[in-house]
Amino acid sequence: MDRHAPASATIAPGHTACGGFVNRFLSLLVGVACLCGSVYMAKRSIEFRRHGEVVTGEVIGVDRQLTHDDDGFDLSERVRVRYTPLSGGPPLEMRTNWVTAWISRTKPGDPRSVRYLPDDPADAREDSWLIDLLGPVALLLIGVGAFTGNLTSSRAENVLWSSRDD
Repeated sequence: MDRHAPASATIAPGHTACGGFVNRFLSLLVGVACLCGSVYMAKRSIEFRRHGEVVTGEVIGVDRQLTHDDDGFDLSERVRVRYTPLSGGPPLEMRTNWVTAWISRTKPGDPRSVRYLPDDPADAREDSWLIDLLGPVALLLIGVGAFTGNLTSSRAENVLWSSRDD
């Protein structure tokens, strides 16, 4: 074999020179970020559950939107709730996150449970076990999947260059 002959360059499907390292690094980065986010969300949920006060507020407004994308239509709503802290003072308002509205319809005047911390009654959230548990658990599962490298794309990788010396 000629020592000055170029090494054979082939394109092997599914392999890249540095793509595996970059993908693994990004997967670890996403995993760590999601795990940290999960811990933070769990800490805040526990803080609201242990020290929070619950009052019943009144829905004063409902925003609805109908959107369309490749998956079809989605009807969403978010509500504005007025509540008065247990310590008294002027009524405060909070706005919920957008949620799907196909199942239930909220209307002004409906009661809504609100949980807030006594030191900061303006920082309120809906009083819901589902909301308090779903966020941290979802981020935990995504974080573990990314951290262990199980979050991979199902699309084929484009190999730009590969080499093999025999």
